[in-house]
Amino acid sequence: MTSVELIVKATRLCNLRCTYCYDWRVGEGNTMSFATLARLVARTLGHPDHRSAGFDWHGGEPTILPLAFFRKALHLQQRFRQPGQSVRNAIQTNATRITPEWARFFVDNHIDVGISIDGPAAVHDRYRVDRAGRPTWARTLEGLRLLRDHGIEPGVGVVVDRAALDLGPEALFDFLVEHDISAAGLNFVMPDALADEVGHGDGRHYVDPGQSARFLIGLYDRWRSHTGPDVHIRELAALVESLHGRTPSPCTLAGRCFGVVYRIEPNGDVHHCDYFGDDPRYRWGNINTDDFTAVRRNALLHQRTEGHTQDRERMRSCTEFDVCHGWCPHVRHTSRRHYAEHREDCCGLRPLIAHIRANPPLNTEPAPAASG
Repeated sequence: MTSVELIVKATRLCNLRCTYCYDWRVGEGNTMSFATLARLVARTLGHPDHRSAGFDWHGGEPTILPLAFFRKALHLQQRFRQPGQSVRNAIQTNATRITPEWARFFVDNHIDVGISIDGPAAVHDRYRVDRAGRPTWARTLEGLRLLRDHGIEPGVGVVVDRAALDLGPEALFDFLVEHDISAAGLNFVMPDALADEVGHGDGRHYVDPGQSARFLIGLYDRWRSHTGPDVHIRELAALVESLHGRTPSPCTLAGRCFGVVYRIEPNGDVHHCDYFGDDPRYRWGNINTDDFTAVRRNALLHQRTEGHTQDRERMRSCTEFDVCHGWCPHVRHTSRRHYAEHREDCCGLRPLIAHIRANPPLNTEPAPAASG
């Protein structure tokens, strides 16, 4: 028996045009049909080895779809769910389209909510603009307020790009405190997996491992000295958990994600996770024609899994291997292609892990589960 995590691109359509993003599309064929949705749910929950399943509804912007789409998805889950099987639903939204009806739907159906806020307005509005180029920070905070009015405390995803690096980790942490954000995860911006070079524009932004480690060290020091209500930073909490011998929750530190995490495109294509874009080497099949037994037998999946295993073996001599478990395959892939200081024998998180070892948190109680 196993668990499966699905990042479901219910639609690639989006009302924003974030300058670091390469996920949105336009035109026909970018919204999942009911037939594909039904096959996805049936093949996920009907598989005899799936004791639990997580449906993470992504886009594009999933709230562009009508509520009826998600009501049908939940009905299908009830129809195909096996006795004793655990099913979780989460949605990741830019929060600019949240209405009371959406908020009530999330509450009534126990759907976890993650929203995207990149920090103060000067940072957020530099990148997260709508199709007309207008800023979105105020609309995002209004969505956050509306969710809170309905008793929902969402996890917050923060994309760290050049503006956030320039602002500094201390200022980002203070922003989270100012707005009572208790759970946040950081996503350091990276180029499309097929990009030949990096820059700033057309989905080629890149915050390299050295920059991200320095930023996280500063964030850790500010978090460690904080005396107010706890702020859960996913990446820092995960490393603290791992250093204490506990199993961290993020897939980036799991050491194994191939065959567990999948991205499902609107047309039913099955890929590995949410990061390898259109790279054909990470496409395992199509849910309209392949069940999960066939997907897991895909030759490309086995090739990539073997490559990941070999990469991890080269890193076992690193003093921090037992903490990072070989790092995220996509971060490693991007570092190998674009980072001049990339090392094959050690995780790019080593400076951060060493810093945490030398400066353990004042509160060593287990951290809560990551959100967002």
